[in-house]
Amino acid sequence: MAHEISRQFASEPPEQAAQTIAAHLRRFWAPSMIVAFLTEAGAGADLDPVVSRVAELLR
Repeated sequence: MAHEISRQFASEPPEQAAQTIAAHLRRFWAPSMIVAFLTEAGAGADLDPVVSRVAELLR
C-alpha cells in the first residue's frame, strides 16, 4: 500500500515525497499497520527508494 501512495507523489522531489508520505501514514494508518510495514521493510522487502526512505523516517 505504501508503494501505491508513493506513486501519487512521483512528481515531487524524493525527500519531499518521503516526508509527505510518512506524515500521511502517521496520521491515517493504525499503529499496527505501521509496525507491519516496518517489519516488512526490515525483512529486506523490495522497496522503491522513496518508500525505503519513508520506513527510515518512521523508525
